[in-house]
Amino acid sequence: MRVVKSVPASVGFVGMLLAASAVEAQTAPAPNPPAAKPAPKTEGTTVSGVTVKADEPPVKTSIDRRSYSVSGDLQATSGSIADALKRIPSVEVDIDGNVKLRGDSSVTILIDGKPSGVMKGPGRADALSQLPADQIDRVEVLTNPGADFSPEGTGGVINLVTKKASRSGAGVSGSVRGNINTSGRTNGGLNWAYNNRKLSLSANAGFWTFDTRFDTVDDRTLGGAFRRRSVNTATLTGAGGNLRLAADYALDARNRISGELNVFAYGPSFETRSRYENYDVLGVLTGLTGRRGESDNRSSSGDASLSWRREFTGQDHNLTLQLNRDRWVSDNDSLYRLFSVTPAGVDSFEGTDSHSVSDDLSLKGDYNRPMPGESRLKAGFELQRSKVDNDNVFSVGPSKPGLVFDPARSHRLIFDEKVGSAYLTYERPFGDLTLLAGLRYETASNDLDLVTTGLKTSHGYDRFYPSLHLDYRLSDTSRLKASYSLRIMRPGAGDLDPFRTYSDAFNYRQGNPNLEPSETRSWEASYEYRKDRSYYLVTAFWRQTDNGITDQLVDLGGGVLLTTKANLAQNSSGGLEFVVNRALTKTLSVNLTGTGFYNQIDAGAFSLGRDRSAWSVSGRASFDWQASPNDLVQVNAVANGGWITPQGRIEPTYQVNLGYRRKLNERWFLTLTATDIFDSMDGRTVLDAPGLTGFSTRDVSSRGVGIGLRYRFGAGKPQRDPAFDYGGGGGGPG
Repeated sequence: MRVVKSVPASVGFVGMLLAASAVEAQTAPAPNPPAAKPAPKTEGTTVSGVTVKADEPPVKTSIDRRSYSVSGDLQATSGSIADALKRIPSVEVDIDGNVKLRGDSSVTILIDGKPSGVMKGPGRADALSQLPADQIDRVEVLTNPGADFSPEGTGGVINLVTKKASRSGAGVSGSVRGNINTSGRTNGGLNWAYNNRKLSLSANAGFWTFDTRFDTVDDRTLGGAFRRRSVNTATLTGAGGNLRLAADYALDARNRISGELNVFAYGPSFETRSRYENYDVLGVLTGLTGRRGESDNRSSSGDASLSWRREFTGQDHNLTLQLNRDRWVSDNDSLYRLFSVTPAGVDSFEGTDSHSVSDDLSLKGDYNRPMPGESRLKAGFELQRSKVDNDNVFSVGPSKPGLVFDPARSHRLIFDEKVGSAYLTYERPFGDLTLLAGLRYETASNDLDLVTTGLKTSHGYDRFYPSLHLDYRLSDTSRLKASYSLRIMRPGAGDLDPFRTYSDAFNYRQGNPNLEPSETRSWEASYEYRKDRSYYLVTAFWRQTDNGITDQLVDLGGGVLLTTKANLAQNSSGGLEFVVNRALTKTLSVNLTGTGFYNQIDAGAFSLGRDRSAWSVSGRASFDWQASPNDLVQVNAVANGGWITPQGRIEPTYQVNLGYRRKLNERWFLTLTATDIFDSMDGRTVLDAPGLTGFSTRDVSSRGVGIGLRYRFGAGKPQRDPAFDYGGGGGGPG
């Protein structure tokens, strides 16, 4: 292990790309408009000079990714991004908004192919649960991303593709929406766009309010004798909003500049009531304590990007440079009263004042060049720096006015990470076989400074990350695909933080500064069939993860548990996944997805319990009935299979939703939804390890009925931008 101080290969690559741009400008003939990419083929029927086009297929594929439309999902039109992701194959979302990709929670989430501060760190689950999905057009899933993507995230990449303004014709277009739900959620927003021959402008704004109740029960037996049961009720209320501004301008026939600004603000407040019960080996109650209070959080995120795109002679020959800056700020103030009933005691108070700032800066370059034999070369670089500053101040006292600073529970941590990378991909057809090979080199280093104690650590990682994709055309309707990739999960600031953080009297958290990055090798093979309005996909996959980073529960005695981090020796998983999209009749269509998992954990070497293995089955089903040209009825069900952990298992969950949309006229649309109609989206975790058994449950008030109204204005309809759908390796749909 070593600390890396520079990335000369990447810096040299910048100079090479800029030199190529200068030579091309000197030797190229007079500028001509770049050749237009062929438009995607659509099926249509011409009658008396009128062309009626079929809807765009809900699933599009290329050699390295699959793209799923969410614009027809009625839950997504009135719900959050988390609601939309629940219907995407390979993706699982729990009741708190945490995302897994084929069982792996280390997932990179991008927006239009770019990282965003709101989609990283501990606030991501809240953002996914609150941000409206109305601004999302498609979701790209890359379970084996190519070398043109960062290898960070062992599970893979999810790319959220936003809706774009129409590029046909000039003028203003957009929509206004509003939704209200009996579960305590309301949201509304505006999508606006302007387009002319050289300039495109767009703006998206949204707001939401929420009022949700969480009921949690935790029942644990430690050492086979001491039993502790806690009951917690929390009410989450608050509001949030987001704003996105984007502009794209053609300087001339070959040069374009683009800019984008995203702002996100979120202000939740928790009102919590907790009860702790302690029992001896005979089941006799020996202690009863309580904790009540409030916590106010204010989080905001801002990210900005600026890019320049240069088109050279020839189709798909271009250079793009992009600069991104993200900043996330979070403030949390809380005050709790602690009381003891058995034995009787004196009340006490505890308060926290936490401030966290995360700053990210990156510079990225991508160069595309067509090569002989219908092949394509793509090369690029990326320089990143991320800095996290967490300052937690804790106070205790006999009363609110009597709170005093507690140095034993207060600490400040500064984490600084630098990553430099360069990549190369080559795509070429050999008859019916297409090959996409890539290699990425990354050098990374991080420095951790625990200011409170003066402890400092440094880590460095250098690695090559290969990727390979094969696509074989069997016929006009079917094809075979295979892929391989190597990916990494680097421990973050919270994973490495060695300070033992107080959560409550019975729970502490602590990172592990000795953690190693986890690496995953992933193999896939799939068969795809598409004809008319039918689509079938079957995928076999296998993953092997070394040094997987996981939570570890440690008994500190007296009913107190410590949650820390550890590296697993190895974790292997695999299975079979299928996707079916087809029209049953002219008005009824079905979308089915199923996954069978096998997971094996080798955890014995770290005293996390015996080695574990288990099968799990997940599935989704959606039925769309076009009752009339103006009426759409939708039923969808989601079942998340159970999953083993190093010290137990997570129980299965399921959810059933209903939706109805009425087209009132060409401008107005009415939507009715019923979410989680059986109130079944609850979580349950079972603990089963030497010296530690029990369970925990989490019940969220997610059931509700909603009504939404949407008004569309302007001449044009939003259109999808192929540059975002299939920018990067793989080109357009197969």
